[in-house]
Amino acid sequence: MDQQLINSQYQRRLIWASVRAQLEADNFKHRKYGEKRKRHWSLFEVLIHIFGSLLKVTPLYRIGTKNASSIVLKRIELEFPDLPEPFHGYTVLHLTDLHIDFIPGMEQVIGELLSGIDADVCTITGDFRERISGGFKSIIKPIRDIVGNMNTRDGIVATLGNHDSYQMVDPFEKMGIRVLANETIDVRRGGERILITGLDDPYYYYTDQAVRALEETPDAFKIALVHAPSMFDAASENGYRLYLCGHTHGGQICLPGGIPIILHIRYGRQFYRGLWHYNGMTGYTGQGTGTVGIPLRFNTRNEITLFTLRRGST
Repeated sequence: MDQQLINSQYQRRLIWASVRAQLEADNFKHRKYGEKRKRHWSLFEVLIHIFGSLLKVTPLYRIGTKNASSIVLKRIELEFPDLPEPFHGYTVLHLTDLHIDFIPGMEQVIGELLSGIDADVCTITGDFRERISGGFKSIIKPIRDIVGNMNTRDGIVATLGNHDSYQMVDPFEKMGIRVLANETIDVRRGGERILITGLDDPYYYYTDQAVRALEETPDAFKIALVHAPSMFDAASENGYRLYLCGHTHGGQICLPGGIPIILHIRYGRQFYRGLWHYNGMTGYTGQGTGTVGIPLRFNTRNEITLFTLRRGST
């Protein structure tokens, strides 16, 4: 790689880290379209714990904890007419919202599932820890254990979520996770390439650098990794073909029929779970590999998704 380009990327990473540090200290949610609101996660935690305490006296609590402690593997095939031929059959493993320090032992559950999967690339779209501030030492070993169970040919790429800190980047990259902070990498096969762009979290830490990162990418088959679905319009406008995200947990606590009670999202709310399409772009919002707030799930499941990309007519 050209030394000038390396220096430019390094400078941009330093600028991003400086801005992210200030936003983390600000205690406000910086969202798309200039929206800025005070965080109220502590109030939400109190309310959700009251809800959990009430459920503990019912049989539903045992059912909910069982649901929250298991993970399903979803296999999805996607066809794209413009997928470069050498990438026909390319596999993309997607994890999101691990919150790995919330339910003890989930790294073993995840690791056992991953050990039987071969993928070309693994993507992780943020929220590695349970809390939104403070230390993160407790997640380093579990994440390292998970990484040790991954079988990928093109490595592991990740973005940060609203529960994550810019300080996680260095230890993650030392264990082999390439963190993309409004950055793009290319993956090459047989003289062709696809691009993977990772944006910083748009739910608490949105800046115009996220849109700039999308706009600067050249024409190619492009995949966007974003913590939340709220950048769907900007990604589509800039020619992205696949958009992978999470954040919503699929509702986590849902009424029968999968009707969510709380989603914690405004923009992109219609894309809160599963496979979706927007203006020629395919998107997928994972239900979360872990849970948060309360160790329960109802009418949703923890999931890991394995996508197989195929060159087709649709």
